[in-house]
Amino acid sequence: MIAVINTASACSWVEGLGEVPWALLPVANRPIVDYWLEACTEFGVRSVHIILGDEAKQIEDYIASGSRWNVVVEYIFPRKNESAVEYIKSISDYWKNGLLYFGGPFFMRRRQGFRTERIKELKTCCHELDSEPYFIYGKNGDELMGLLEGCNEPNRGLETIHVHPYIMTSLNDYFELNMKMVKAEFSRYVTAGFSSKDGSSMGCNVRTPPSSHLQAPILVGDDCRFGAMTTIGPHAVIGNHVIVDAFSELIDCLILCDTYIGRNLEIRNKIVSGNRVIDPLDGTTIQIDDSWLIARNRPELRTEDVVRYIILWGVALLIAMVQLIPFLLFMPLIRLSGIAHFRKRQYHDPHTGYIALPDFEKRKDRKSIIYRVFRALSLDRFPRILLVLRGRMFLCGQPPMRHPEDDGIIKELKQYYPGVFCYQDYNRDSDRLVDSLWYVHIRSLYEDIKILIKALVSRFLTVGRKTSMDGK
Repeated sequence: MIAVINTASACSWVEGLGEVPWALLPVANRPIVDYWLEACTEFGVRSVHIILGDEAKQIEDYIASGSRWNVVVEYIFPRKNESAVEYIKSISDYWKNGLLYFGGPFFMRRRQGFRTERIKELKTCCHELDSEPYFIYGKNGDELMGLLEGCNEPNRGLETIHVHPYIMTSLNDYFELNMKMVKAEFSRYVTAGFSSKDGSSMGCNVRTPPSSHLQAPILVGDDCRFGAMTTIGPHAVIGNHVIVDAFSELIDCLILCDTYIGRNLEIRNKIVSGNRVIDPLDGTTIQIDDSWLIARNRPELRTEDVVRYIILWGVALLIAMVQLIPFLLFMPLIRLSGIAHFRKRQYHDPHTGYIALPDFEKRKDRKSIIYRVFRALSLDRFPRILLVLRGRMFLCGQPPMRHPEDDGIIKELKQYYPGVFCYQDYNRDSDRLVDSLWYVHIRSLYEDIKILIKALVSRFLTVGRKTSMDGK
């Protein structure tokens, strides 16, 4: 028997929750795909095919080889316009002895009468919504093919073993599932001893001062901090790496990972993800740019990220020192000639929401040797290099995105690293969105050094001619 897990299907309602792919959305602080892989172990499945989509890297980073669930994972990218059922049919030789399929935001909600041993009683079945399968199971290849071809009628399936096939079609479905878990059902998914009698659960390294008030039932993830006089619960699901400042109250709410809640705030019947407050009933989202109220915690840097940051900061310092005297000499000449000037424009910022960056613009449409030399030496980037030294930009990365012109591109990006230099400095035919997505995929110290060298050499050899990045 093999399992197929489809993480590539579209799910529009998760967009407001931030950068997390729907397959990694936490239900009671465990990703949906975690429950699926655990089910593979319970069904006795060892071989798992995982169909990847746009969030491939995040899925691969989380699942890795699958050894945590005692399964062997094989990753697959679907062909263009190939449906999940078509892929399953194409590998029919692999599931002659049985198939277990998960797809879409689907959760196997265990009822009170469920027992793990009942899994052996499950017969060939399929659960679907709008003709799209979310769960398929069968031990016989012929029966499965008949089910996929539409010859066999789907039966009650999971319901016969006291499992409710819960399909999430909206934010409210997702919110309600978490509330059901914290109110009564969480203990059905954990080994005895990992939750208290009142249904609560506390993760590792959770810090609560004596004055904080925790009202059961609550589910709290790892590495959380609660301030003085805070009230947590009842019916609060708190993700990992959450900080709640003093005098705040969280009741009947879902706080996703890496979120900061400021002082004197009352959160009820809401989802909070980073700096977004979401009403699950109608999907209304409020983005708060004041980091003293609600914000996204910065994730811990990996060792390679720290090394890259230190090295590139040192390189930026060296470039700034080399450029300082030429900048001081040429800038007064630029001003006197009136040929160009620096103008601040609004750009997106990964931490504060927006930032004003200096753009070097030509005022007069005439030739100027001073202007060309100024750009050839990349002195027009000197003010931004100073921002790198202040930790407000990256030396190399994605092109900074203007507001509001590039709002559409920002929505497509899961990670945003605005750099002083980027691919567009030496590639006139580059596409901003494609380059930005590629940079996130390949980001490394080697790639940053390559971008820096190519950008500086290209700008010098073209004697300051404009690139596709200019004027954006």
